[in-house]
Amino acid sequence: MYKSTMGLLKNFSALLVEDDEIARNMIKQGLKEYFGVFYEAKDGLEGFEAFKKNRIDIIITDIQLPYLSGFEMIQEIQKLKPKQLFVVITAYGTDQNILKSIQNGAVSFLHKPILDIQDIQRILLFALAPKVKQPHVNIGGGVSIDFRREIIYKDGEALFLTQLHDKIFWLLCYNLNMLVTYEMIEDYVYEGESVNRRAIQMSMLRIKKRLGINIENITNAGYILKKHD
Repeated sequence: MYKSTMGLLKNFSALLVEDDEIARNMIKQGLKEYFGVFYEAKDGLEGFEAFKKNRIDIIITDIQLPYLSGFEMIQEIQKLKPKQLFVVITAYGTDQNILKSIQNGAVSFLHKPILDIQDIQRILLFALAPKVKQPHVNIGGGVSIDFRREIIYKDGEALFLTQLHDKIFWLLCYNLNMLVTYEMIEDYVYEGESVNRRAIQMSMLRIKKRLGINIENITNAGYILKKHD
């Protein structure tokens, strides 16, 4: 019965960020077989780069990490995807760390050493359960989006964009009704490279034309994808 329940995780992707190789391998062995896709990183910067390159449903991260701490990585990710799910693990289980984890968007907090891998498994099931039957979100113009599988529908039919336009579009979706700055687009879509704004503008025009949706240009700032009921 437990394995059957864990099978629900096959619909999701996970990223494990842990600098301790022994702990990372132990957690990976207890989780990898259950997820559809499983990524790992050994420091905060590598974790941030893995997030930008892949579709990640949930991130399990240590706090004490090289280059970027767990908290710093979470903050950088949330600038791009405010509703990203996190589970924080740490050997430093102070009240301050727990509070900071919650403030930084962690859905749960685990102490090291982790003696029973089922503790993480249960937390991940609990965190991802609401997404199993997450309804499509209508954004107007006959377009709806499936956030869980990141699929776009136009008049009920799945619609596919180029790789570049798809990444831009989902960055807008992660920040629905909020400003997506040019800097955010450069960081997430172009991996931090400076890009001519005209190129971004042309991409937005093509996305708008293909989908027939309202993407508002905020002069010298960026874009907002507005949801209309």
